[in-house]
Amino acid sequence: MRRLFVFAFAVAAMSIAAHAHAAPAPAVAPAQAAAVPAPADPFTVTNVKVDATAESAQTARDAAMAQGRPLAWTRIYRRLTPQAQWGRQPRLADAQLFRLIRSFEVSGERRSTTRYLADVTFHFNPVAVRALLRQSGVAFTETRSRPAIVIPVVGDERFDPMSMWAAAWSDEVYRAGLVPMALPEAGGENEEILSRTDLAQADWASVAPLAQRYGAGVVVIAIASPDGRSVRAIEISAMGRTPSSFAFAQPNFPALADAVTDKVAESWKSRASVDYATRARLVADVQFTSLEEWSRIRAQLTAVRAISDFEVVGIARNEAEVDVAYFGRVEQLRDAMAQQNLVLVNGPDGFSVQLGGATANIAR
Repeated sequence: MRRLFVFAFAVAAMSIAAHAHAAPAPAVAPAQAAAVPAPADPFTVTNVKVDATAESAQTARDAAMAQGRPLAWTRIYRRLTPQAQWGRQPRLADAQLFRLIRSFEVSGERRSTTRYLADVTFHFNPVAVRALLRQSGVAFTETRSRPAIVIPVVGDERFDPMSMWAAAWSDEVYRAGLVPMALPEAGGENEEILSRTDLAQADWASVAPLAQRYGAGVVVIAIASPDGRSVRAIEISAMGRTPSSFAFAQPNFPALADAVTDKVAESWKSRASVDYATRARLVADVQFTSLEEWSRIRAQLTAVRAISDFEVVGIARNEAEVDVAYFGRVEQLRDAMAQQNLVLVNGPDGFSVQLGGATANIAR
């Protein structure tokens, strides 16, 4: 690996803990930024319905909250872990769950002298949840992926933004998960792709312009049956096409949208979930064109949660050498860095990282 430090000077070792910083949202094209809102807090669970009866109103309320805590914990656990890990969910006593929860909010409260009903929002303590999952040896991710653009079509018809199937995807809940599902805007530059009648046969080359306009990593063609009972979904990315299908006994467009969203999120979690017991290091020779660009590179590295810390061991006018410690596999590091607009590839001189034209060569 080329190590050219013509203007090198000594610098103090700088170790930056990645866990002390919140990751910024992935960049999207300015014109489409409204399509993907700011990320929701992955450690908050909303609309947990509780209903308990007891000898008094206060006892019923306490019982309802005790009922809601394990429900919220299961939702948090399944949100952060792939399905293969669900059987390893730690079974917690109510006192343990109570310590995991930072605060809660109640809405739609109804009560009588013996019954209590409400919708509860639970805010979990991120530090406590991470510590529990790591101690339990559970691989998980809280990294939000780039958006997935979903194109909902009915049967053999073209994309219709006014259809009941498209309306089901307008709920903001689909934009708030680990994989935000964004609807494309009809017309304009998108029309050439959205007007196709053969979307089920589309490949990445044909939908990539649409994905690039939204900063997306995946395009999902979701073909629902006219009766709203089944859907055939095709995930299209640079890695290929992945089909899946779901069916319900009764017409239910929202349930079909939920199933497609869960499947896309499962694909992301299976790739991105990190085993924090696995650790490794990389040494990076980072190139940059300005101090502003160097500052941005450091900020982006710090935002990668798979990176535990990094140390600057040398710096020059347009180069810096960085020792990076990370969790999990290098493939997971590559995915995690991609969410911060850092592209990790394996070149002739070892691994390389790109940021807006700046290149870093990484070697073991």
